Amino acid sequence: MTSLAATLHTSALPARLVAAWNAAATRWNPIAVITVAWAVLAVPLVFFRGYTAHEGLAVSIARTALETGDWLTPHLYNVRFVERPTLQSWIIEAISAPFGDVNQIAARLPSVLFLLFGCALIYALLRRVSASVPAALLGVALFLACPLVMRSYVMVTADLPLAVLLFFAFMLWWDGYARESVSVSRWLVIGVVLALAGLLKGPQPIGYFVLGVGVFIVGTRSWRQIPGLALAGLICAVPLVLWYASIYTPGDEATWRAFMRLGPGHEDFPGPIVASFRVIVDTLPATLLAAAFLVAYGFREKRFVRPQFMAALACYAFVAAVLILFWPSGSTPRYYLPMVLPLCVFGGLGYDQLSVRRPQLVAPILVVTAVLLIYAMAYSLASPLLPQRFRQGAVEGAEVTTLIEAAPGPIYWSGDVALNLLPYLPRPIAYGSLEELAAVPGPAWMIMTTADAETLVARHPGKLHIVRPLGETQQWRLVRLDP
Repeated sequence: MTSLAATLHTSALPARLVAAWNAAATRWNPIAVITVAWAVLAVPLVFFRGYTAHEGLAVSIARTALETGDWLTPHLYNVRFVERPTLQSWIIEAISAPFGDVNQIAARLPSVLFLLFGCALIYALLRRVSASVPAALLGVALFLACPLVMRSYVMVTADLPLAVLLFFAFMLWWDGYARESVSVSRWLVIGVVLALAGLLKGPQPIGYFVLGVGVFIVGTRSWRQIPGLALAGLICAVPLVLWYASIYTPGDEATWRAFMRLGPGHEDFPGPIVASFRVIVDTLPATLLAAAFLVAYGFREKRFVRPQFMAALACYAFVAAVLILFWPSGSTPRYYLPMVLPLCVFGGLGYDQLSVRRPQLVAPILVVTAVLLIYAMAYSLASPLLPQRFRQGAVEGAEVTTLIEAAPGPIYWSGDVALNLLPYLPRPIAYGSLEELAAVPGPAWMIMTTADAETLVARHPGKLHIVRPLGETQQWRLVRLDP
């Protein structure tokens, strides 16, 4: 990146690259460009990318709800899952209900539509603050080229939909503030959007909006907005409180503390130094252009954007992010996805600010963005051609299903087994500890770690035998229990 910037600095190439982007960005309808780019980068993955380990959670919860009819209390097959509300699983259930089962297209549809909605929001906000069409399209390109977003294009997890909904709430608020009046009806709508965001992943991520806008309100002494912010918070809190109260059983407090990183959890996350480095890498190249813009904005006398907008967007992007960075139990890059959209807006504004006078700063970022998007396009278009690379869980699921149908029996899973395989298997599926599985009558099938499988087979030689390895590194075993 440094050598590329040095080369571009000593030639006329930067200005030519900027001119080429300006010409390309204004040649076609920008909405059509965004839609086509989204379709090429993400839509093939809806059909040809199998579930990953993290995705199996939401899909399994949706599938279990369809099988049992209990939509309110999430269950992972026969295990209560009460860490947080699961709005994404509920959406998948609603889409899948007419068909009677959850399939991959229905599971990925909400995520890929939220990706398109995020692109539209970035473009719309940049245009509303008087950014040029090339700048607004570059903001969208930075979003799609962000490694953190690339991994989430169609992923069946709540992180990307949550980030988009929170950004939508910010846009609704800013649009009213820019008109010097945030009406009661607007606060009501903001509260509903925040409630949906909270039902995706619990109350903590709402801090991006509440802390960001709250700090801005206090900093600008806009005291008349405090009742509206409180109203939106109340509307957001009502469905969350009702859900937690309705599913509560004694002992759930420990689960909630662990999930909210207020007590011992299941994962060890890195501290602020390592986390900040990972976040910077995972949000390139938007971070580079946003940082260049913020520095230039601070030192230039002529400014193209309202200072209030800069302050509001910075508060939304960074106040909660800094708090998360120094959270005692550490953090992981996906916690910062709500920060990515405002970073891309800053990057788009940076293009307008720097492309004329400092094209040598902008041109390398254009090149890196193009390279990342070409990589993402190649990855997406290759998905139909490489089944073992993109659909290993689906391939293994079909093979295991064939074995089970030839010798029917219930399916059990135990221990640290990834959930991406289970949604492809026939019902019934249940979880059991190693001790519980030792007492299960045959016939049955079991999926567990290699160590657990060897331990169980050693206890019951003859009736139990390992059928085949499973997993990307063959870390699990399929075990058959004969009658």
